[in-house]
Formats: sequence, C-alpha cells, structure tokens
Amino acid sequence: MTSLSNAERLARGHPLWAEIDLGAIRHNIRLLTAAAGSAEVMGVVKGYAYGHGNPASAKAMLEAGATRLGVARVAEGIHLRESGISAPIHVFTEPPPEAVATIIDHALTPSVYTMDFARALSDAADKRVASIPVHLKLDTGMHRVGVPPEEVLDAVAELRRLPGLEIEGVWSHLAVADIPDHPFTKRQLDLFSELSDAIEEAGVKLRYRHIANSAAVLSLPASRLDVVRCGVACYGLWPGPAFVGVVDLHPVLSLRARVNLAKWVSAGERLSYGLNYELARSGRVLTIPVGYADGYDRRLSNRGEILVAGRRFRVSGTVCMDQFMVDAGDVSVQEGAIATLIGSDGDERITAEEI
Repeated sequence: MTSLSNAERLARGHPLWAEIDLGAIRHNIRLLTAAAGSAEVMGVVKGYAYGHGNPASAKAMLEAGATRLGVARVAEGIHLRESGISAPIHVFTEPPPEAVATIIDHALTPSVYTMDFARALSDAADKRVASIPVHLKLDTGMHRVGVPPEEVLDAVAELRRLPGLEIEGVWSHLAVADIPDHPFTKRQLDLFSELSDAIEEAGVKLRYRHIANSAAVLSLPASRLDVVRCGVACYGLWPGPAFVGVVDLHPVLSLRARVNLAKWVSAGERLSYGLNYELARSGRVLTIPVGYADGYDRRLSNRGEILVAGRRFRVSGTVCMDQFMVDAGDVSVQEGAIATLIGSDGDERITAEEI
C-alpha cells in the first residue's frame, strides 16, 4: 500500500488522500492471467493508470504476470520508460506527426490506422535505419478509430510497401462486451476474425491478434486470442453490473479525508448553498474538506454517503467546491476523525461503483 503518513499529509496541509493497494493490483492481475489462458495479459495504464498512479501501478502489474502495457498517449509511454520499464508499451492512439520520432526513440509500439501517420512513421524509421513493429487498428463497428473493413487490405498492402514498418499485430475494440450475450459482440468478433484471416491470406504472418477487454476476458473465451487488454478489472472495478462477483477482484483505491469541523446545530436550521437540507432535530454537523474540485461530484448532494467510525452518514446539503457537510445526528464525532469516501471502515464499504 502506498500513501503518505498522517504526519506527512498534515505537514502538507492536505486533508484528503487516496490510498492505492498495490497488493490488490497484483492479486487482480493474477486472476486475470489465469482467466486469459494462453493469451498474454496487457495491463492498460492509460489515464495515469485510471487515476491510480503510474509507474507504480504498471510495475505491480508486470510483477504479477502482465507482459505488456497499454497507454493512450506518447507522453504516458515516455513516463513509463523513464521509470525503467522495458516491457512492450502499446500506444492506442495515433499521435501528431511531431511525436513520431519520440515513439521510435523510446521503443513504443504504435497503433496505425491512417496512412498519413504510417508514412510519417516510415520516414522516421528509415532515417534511423530502424524496424518498427506496428499494430493495425481495425474498425469492427465501434467507429472511434480504426481502418474501415473495406479499406483493410489496401491499407495492409501500403504498409507492406513502406520501409521500416513491420505489421506485428492487429487489434480492435469491443463496444458492448459488458452486456452479456449482446449480438453486436458476436458480429464484431466474427468480423475481426474474417479480417485477420484475410490479412494473413494476403501474406502477412500476424504475431498478435487482440480484441478482448476486461469484460470479454471474464466472459468470452473465444475473444482471448493472443493478447487480452485488461483495464478496469486490474483496479478491482467491475466491467458492468452483470459481472459483479464473477471473480474475486479486490478494489485498489480508497479515498479518505479528515473531518475538519464538528459542531452542534439546532433543529430547523438549513445547510450549505441553496439551504436545501433542513435538520429535523438538533445534532452534530460534520464538515468534510472534499468537494467537486476534488472530483466529488456535486450530484452527490443529499444523496452520497460516507463512512465515519464504521457507520454510514448521508451527505447533507449541496456539495461545495472543496467542502461538504454531513448530519451526524447524536453520534459523537470529533475533528480529525477519518471519513472514508471510497473504501472500507469496519464492516461497511463504499465502492467506486456506488459513487
């Protein structure tokens, strides 16, 4: 578990903190590796490891059996390389042309789905006398990025003509794998298989095919192929409601704060902006130093719950930019008590899904 000590937090004047359980990441990766069978596991660490922190999260995944990593942006890949990570790092999105040399210099594995980018990559590779493994992204129906099916063989032919590029793999992304038995998922898998076979029939030996995300790893054996790309499940989050409890995933993140004020407020008084919460009886009101500037959504006003001393309390009134209040009734809670926004306290747990 990585976190600042209480003394360090107080010294920095920061009463809100996240605790990241790297042991839980390793546990989850081991489960996903077992589920993946013979396929390699790619730990997806884009978005600063879904907000959980890189490179510590990435290193924990590799320690537990992941063999490669996935990021969205070149800068994320550079950060991992500069931390000493040598495993393959896949960049899911084509960057601006200015970043092409950086991809090569840091041995990142780029996705390709436009010929303009492919040509820029080839030019840079040719100047460095380098061979760059690329993964061709196929659009099987999600329509975010990828080569349309009718253009795939032409794209492959052009890639094969470009010096310095090696088509190492092909990949695509499932749009509704989190909804079990959705017919669109089978359509995507069938199309991906057809396009992959056509590419090989055109003379390209594909080393890697990958389309499975967290949901598919847990529910669709036919999708696992050579590599599986695991995102939310690495962090102990469920790909969708239908997956809750299918394996023993451990939540990785806890979010906690210290109560910065506890005061007695009379019955009939109202709280926070808009005065939309009225105390039905006199009681202790807690001020929690967390707000929407910290990502605690204002829509949790009068709805969200937190844990203090192992008990649940409702957010009372409007969530402010950096504070909200809780009506604790007659429960004795003092300044400095720990409030849990996500995580466990005693027998109670608030999950990220609940938030």
